[in-house]
Amino acid sequence: MKNYPRSSHTPCSGFTLVEVLVASAILAVGLLGVASMIGRSTIQDARAYHTSHASVMVEESIERMLEGQWHSATFRNMTAPVENRTISGVEYEMVCILANNTPIDNCKEMNCTVTWNNKGIQSQMEFTYVLSQKWSYTR
Repeated sequence: MKNYPRSSHTPCSGFTLVEVLVASAILAVGLLGVASMIGRSTIQDARAYHTSHASVMVEESIERMLEGQWHSATFRNMTAPVENRTISGVEYEMVCILANNTPIDNCKEMNCTVTWNNKGIQSQMEFTYVLSQKWSYTR
């Protein structure tokens, strides 16, 4: 039997090329997911921004209408508001329809639609509010 001399070098330590490629692929998929989420969140942030402006427009209009609930003549002669407003370069258009005796007698239902066009993307929201006459009693 022959005796072979032992090797003097130690076994290699570290990562193989295949392990590095697999780790890189997993990292790339994760980074693509993060980039996709950033894009989607930016779009949703812009949508929420414009939705907030539309809500404020309708809320201001409703507040003006609420003042007329305390006087019967003003309440009977209420008209539906129509308003155009430009906010941060985006044009908003609010059109409201006022229906008498809806949903019950002596009430008015106001349906408002707010539309806007942001960089070619047409959007709209609809709001419904019921106004009822408030009676002021004087002694």
